[in-house]
Amino acid sequence: MKNKIKYPIILYIALLFLISSVKGICQNNVSEINVLTLENRLMFGNYLYKEHDYLRAINEFHDYLRFENNDTIRFKAADCFHKMGRLDEAADNYKGLFFNSTLMSEARLAYIKSKFDERQFASFRNLVVQKTNFAEKYTHEIFRLKNITYLLDNTFLPERNEFIESFPQNYRTDIENFYNRKLHPEYKSPVYASILSAIIPGAGKIYTGNIGDGITSLLFTGVLSYLSYTNFDNDHKTRAWVFTGLAGYFYAGNIYGSAASAHIYNADVNFTYKSDLEQFLNSVNYFLPEFGFLK
Repeated sequence: MKNKIKYPIILYIALLFLISSVKGICQNNVSEINVLTLENRLMFGNYLYKEHDYLRAINEFHDYLRFENNDTIRFKAADCFHKMGRLDEAADNYKGLFFNSTLMSEARLAYIKSKFDERQFASFRNLVVQKTNFAEKYTHEIFRLKNITYLLDNTFLPERNEFIESFPQNYRTDIENFYNRKLHPEYKSPVYASILSAIIPGAGKIYTGNIGDGITSLLFTGVLSYLSYTNFDNDHKTRAWVFTGLAGYFYAGNIYGSAASAHIYNADVNFTYKSDLEQFLNSVNYFLPEFGFLK
């Protein structure tokens, strides 16, 4: 009799355990499904965007946009491509907001900035002059961006006053400084450096700021010339000619090296100018507005 009662109780307990397990599994699956809702994917995409994980943010934004039409998210997806340097894809995505969008003007401005970032400045200036895909709302910003290109490439600068007045009043001193550095770069003349070193060995390198190399050239050339002279004076012709050859080699090398030093100096002037200018422009966001909906 006890066995007859025992087995149904065991079966009942096992059934309760099975039901409890199935219920737990179902609850876990429901939680997983909830995590993948559109709202959560959008939240995750925005989090990735703020963390500058643009590639994964694009995937989340595109999955969201398959089901919901949202101009802000479309703009953010385009901005992700832009920030990754995938400029053609950024431009194509901005174009999708050119019509019937609340962000039409902002998208056109961002599109023009993506063309600026291609660094084909002559083509960019033509695009602005022709007002291709132009954002009338941001006319001043776009033409100012065109003016910036004159500071960045090797073309002639526009007239000073008109150029500088296109920038905000509180930044005109900075812009004028860059204008002057571009117009009158503090270059060293390779010809002048060569002539100096021809007259006084090492003087050309000192002129270009390589004081240590200049002194070394002067000492080497001077010592070898002295050894050549003393050996000729003491009738040691073989050694005299050896030292003469070495002195001539160092003398010619110091002239060539002075010209090369001037070229290196000028390249450094260009690099420093562009580095300073880019740092300044980045600090002011190229004088473009910050869009609050991207934060």
